[in-house]
Amino acid sequence: MPRNSSLSFGERSRLLADTYVALSKDEQIWGGKLTNGLRRIVHACANALGVHRASIWQLESDYSRMACLTLYREDTDQYEQGMELEARSFPRYFAALANNRVIAAADAQNDPRTREFADIYLKPLNIISLLDGTVRSEGKTRGVLCLEETGNARLWTREEQEFIASVSDLVSQLMLLNTLRESETRYRALFDGSVDGVFVLRNGIFIECNQAALKLFGCTRDQLLGQPPARFSPPAQPDGAASSTKAQRKIEAAIQGVPQNFEWRHCCFDGTPFEAEVNLNLVMLEGNPCLMATVRNIDDRKLAEDALLQSRLQLEYRANHDSLTGLPNRDYLHEQAAHAILNAAAQKHHLAFLLMDLNRFKEVNDTLGHSIGDHLLKLLAARLLAVLQPLGAMPYRLGGDEFAVMTNLLNSEQEAFDVATRVSECLRHPISVEGISLELGASIGISLFPQHGSDSHQMLRCADVAMYYAKTHGTGIALYTSTQDSNSPRRLTMMAELGTAIRENQLVLHYQPRIDLHTGACTGCEALLRWQHPKHGMIPPGDFIPAAEMSDIIHPLSQWVLRNALEQIKCWLDEGLSLPVAVNLSARNLADCECPDKIARLLETCAVPPHLLEIEITESALISDPERAMQVVDRIHQLGIPLAIDDFGTGYSSLSYLKRLPIDTLKIDRTFVKDMRENEADAVIVRSTIALAHSFGLKVVAEGVEDSATLDVLRQLSCDQAQGFGIARPLPIAAFTDWLQQHSRH
Repeated sequence: MPRNSSLSFGERSRLLADTYVALSKDEQIWGGKLTNGLRRIVHACANALGVHRASIWQLESDYSRMACLTLYREDTDQYEQGMELEARSFPRYFAALANNRVIAAADAQNDPRTREFADIYLKPLNIISLLDGTVRSEGKTRGVLCLEETGNARLWTREEQEFIASVSDLVSQLMLLNTLRESETRYRALFDGSVDGVFVLRNGIFIECNQAALKLFGCTRDQLLGQPPARFSPPAQPDGAASSTKAQRKIEAAIQGVPQNFEWRHCCFDGTPFEAEVNLNLVMLEGNPCLMATVRNIDDRKLAEDALLQSRLQLEYRANHDSLTGLPNRDYLHEQAAHAILNAAAQKHHLAFLLMDLNRFKEVNDTLGHSIGDHLLKLLAARLLAVLQPLGAMPYRLGGDEFAVMTNLLNSEQEAFDVATRVSECLRHPISVEGISLELGASIGISLFPQHGSDSHQMLRCADVAMYYAKTHGTGIALYTSTQDSNSPRRLTMMAELGTAIRENQLVLHYQPRIDLHTGACTGCEALLRWQHPKHGMIPPGDFIPAAEMSDIIHPLSQWVLRNALEQIKCWLDEGLSLPVAVNLSARNLADCECPDKIARLLETCAVPPHLLEIEITESALISDPERAMQVVDRIHQLGIPLAIDDFGTGYSSLSYLKRLPIDTLKIDRTFVKDMRENEADAVIVRSTIALAHSFGLKVVAEGVEDSATLDVLRQLSCDQAQGFGIARPLPIAAFTDWLQQHSRH
């Protein structure tokens, strides 16, 4: 952990600000030798950010290599120099320096910008995180200020990134000042060649400038030289006096030898205003103290920052709101509920959570189509808002036709029933869609804080139990009671034991082979999870996976399955066998933005080519948050991992997903395959699905094949592959290996 990790946010910010000011005013930096100045800078940065190593590197003018000017090591409290990095050996890192103001790599050994030198530099020194600020002048990258954290990963805050960028500017100014001191000729070349406007002021008057300065202000040398800076500032605004005083303070500080960096509003010679970044430094020219001002037009940057801010606001809105109805989504509900629960606990008042599921909505979707269903959801969302906002409550869309409400209770649980009744009446009122009058209604479950749970996940689970009770018993509205949830103790106990099972390797994978229907060869297998409980014996997946998918334990469970499947693939590779393995991901996995990165790390750890791992997803797993799920699926695909749609035909929107998803394989659900020889409707579905998949260039796998007659029919329909009990049941690894050897001999 960094040494200043115990500081509060405000204390860390003040420490960084104080360090920057101290460096700006340090006479030993600006008045001494370059090497000593650089050493003082890296030492101060290492202390301020609490890192173990800090260094400054300089790029050759042709960008071919970069040399270390100074490196401070905390463990020895010593400085080193002279190391070099060749651009041809690390092209991605050098490109990142050219394209990024700051490189904040929390996981530097795997970050694509820095992992090129992981093996030869980062890993031997146990460097985990990097924070690099590029040193720029004349519009080009001249070097880098690099902070290195060893031992533990470090997430760099925005303040830390801004700090390193600001200090990098100081390094740039120091290098420029050193160059000016060394050679007047070199100074003139830099002065004239800078892409930024450079001015020299003496006694508050412009006495020299470069060509870029004339272009910046749109004037001639005669029009600029001899003028005060105020000539190129806009007319005074209401706060003009204060702004003028601020500018004067900046100039006075620079005259005292304290470099200044600030933004200021300038205007061209013709009065056209523009925003500029100004750097002021004291320099000695011909024995006289002068101010050198570097001025850069930042109008484009301001526009980009405004656009970025708007983009961030839009992304934040989209992350917290349902794209169809505009209502806050599940993630936002949990975020808001966390604050509400803390406040309720402190104030000792109550909260109510309502979970509602529309009645007969699936019939509307199936009969009138999804576009009508979507339109209906928008209308109902508007109704809920109109009813709930005057009550101080907010509806949330959790996914599909499921909505939730969170509201404060002042006196009793009767208030929760009153709100639920208002919602029920609102939803039960007929609504006209496409000229059709529809009356849906809803089943509503209620849970209360703190009686039924301590966080939003527990509250929603209890409300969900009550909602299903209301639906199955026809009550419309139900308050949660423990008698409705007789399976809760057993389910909770099972979830706790499942965590132990993951840690103690009580789980085991069975493998079900998949064959090519035309050659009969085994083309791969599907990894299926089993739980060998020390007391209860083999627990079937149906008894624990659905419950796991409703809680966060699904993430470590999925990681266990992926790791063990990849380790088995690696074992086969070592034996000369290249056999793909398919693994299922749940809806919660697809809602986890870190899932692709976790898979990538496992692939690298196990040294398995990505094409030997196949990820299977169901259509229903995409429904709760389709946009996020699509992004996760796309990132998995970019790793080179083949994707398959599992249980095709049982989801919500089969055809639409075929167009949008980067899938390679379509697996026809067993419910259509097992009766296709006797049921013509199933046969038509299988036949049309195969034709449809092939038209998209997809492979087709038939699941649930139980006999050779069905295999023959599937061959006639040009189905590509099949799996099922008629080929082989899911087998433990030893039995699967035997099956594979016997099958290969036939």
